[in-house]
Amino acid sequence: MKKLVIAAVSALLLAGPAMAQAQSSGQGEARSEGSAARERPGHNIPPPVVSTTRHTGVFGGQRIAYRAIAGETYLKDKDGKPLAAITSYSYIKEGPTDPNRPVTFLWNGGPGSGSLWLQMGAFGPKRVVVPSDARDDGAAPFPMIDNTESLLDVTDIVFIDPVGTGFSRALGDTDPAKYWGVTQDAKSMADFIRLWLNEHGRWNAPKFIGGESYGTTRSAAVINELEGTYTDVSINGILLISSILDFSQAANVQGNELGFVTNLPSYAATAWYHNKVPNRPATVEA
Repeated sequence: MKKLVIAAVSALLLAGPAMAQAQSSGQGEARSEGSAARERPGHNIPPPVVSTTRHTGVFGGQRIAYRAIAGETYLKDKDGKPLAAITSYSYIKEGPTDPNRPVTFLWNGGPGSGSLWLQMGAFGPKRVVVPSDARDDGAAPFPMIDNTESLLDVTDIVFIDPVGTGFSRALGDTDPAKYWGVTQDAKSMADFIRLWLNEHGRWNAPKFIGGESYGTTRSAAVINELEGTYTDVSINGILLISSILDFSQAANVQGNELGFVTNLPSYAATAWYHNKVPNRPATVEA
């Protein structure tokens, strides 16, 4: 697992916002576009860095041209002073803007984890190849291939690193703990989503959010900020991956059977998929 971390981090470093020239996908020449943002006088914060490359791939049986945007978005106070940099990785289908094309915002859990796991292991247009049967993944280098199971055929995808994970960080004299509470974390993610929708003109798009592990808890808090506090961003759906919305289920203490009860359906479905159920029924529902 540590080796997979190293490989995935290395991949993000190659595609990350600090690179002046991103590598091509092998299917077309990539180009880098620097941000035109200027430093505000007296704030002593350099402008955000953004790198855009162009690629093609086959997803869901469709060949799709897409932009990969790795970059920083600054969260600012009411006077325009940058307080924190949110790093994100956006994959956007090229061509005429389709107002009905969804956009999905994804993050991992932890709560100290960046989004590289969902990006390089599940939903991104590229993925790291590791054994899928729980064997040791061996030593680097690990191959990276087109991820034909990515969701790019049906939605644009934005992977987000919360402040304190990945390349996201507090800026200047801002105390990073300002973003490390449940509500503070969710508010910063909601702020980022609103800024992204503004920048890309996608307010009328169907919008989905999703997370893994603690990211499911974050998703519940984020939708509260989007629909409950701001009341200006309506969400069409939520992806809950390795869900944990009630942490008492994970408490390994005597007398707590709730975790076993809630895990049983997943265990049964997994056993059915791998043909480990005696007298296996025809459907997983059965």
